[in-house]
Amino acid sequence: MMSRTLFLIAAVMCSCAHAFAPSASNIQSSSTALSMGLFDSFTKAFTNEEYGPPPDAVKATARHILVPTLEDANEVLGKVAGGETTFAGLASQYSTCPSKSRGGSLGSFSPGTMVKEFDEVVFAPDTKVGEIMGPVQTQFGYHLIVVDKRTGGGDWY
Repeated sequence: MMSRTLFLIAAVMCSCAHAFAPSASNIQSSSTALSMGLFDSFTKAFTNEEYGPPPDAVKATARHILVPTLEDANEVLGKVAGGETTFAGLASQYSTCPSKSRGGSLGSFSPGTMVKEFDEVVFAPDTKVGEIMGPVQTQFGYHLIVVDKRTGGGDWY
């Protein structure tokens, strides 16, 4: 009984095999050796393309005060140290950046969005959240920067 069942299964498979065999019309030629189906799976397993961090994983939220001269930056730092007013108040009073209407807030941004010197301070591992950094000179003038939040980047924040 068992051998008869196996014979029937084999007969059915042989008679249907032509349905699954590739014909000349549906075979695609490939110029690369890695387009072989089975080997693509192995290649993907070691490339980590699908499982890398998303491009927007590292972000920072920061505020700044932009002034034209180093003397102005030092004057504003003195007022911050004296506790005369808040950082946002000083930004709206002294900053030449349009962000002064928002207390100097630049919102959330990724590395490479701001000028290089600014990014180096904001995304530096030794920059502490909530501390005033600067003055930092860029092509726009001198910045006093406060990083309010950072996300992504592993455990170095």
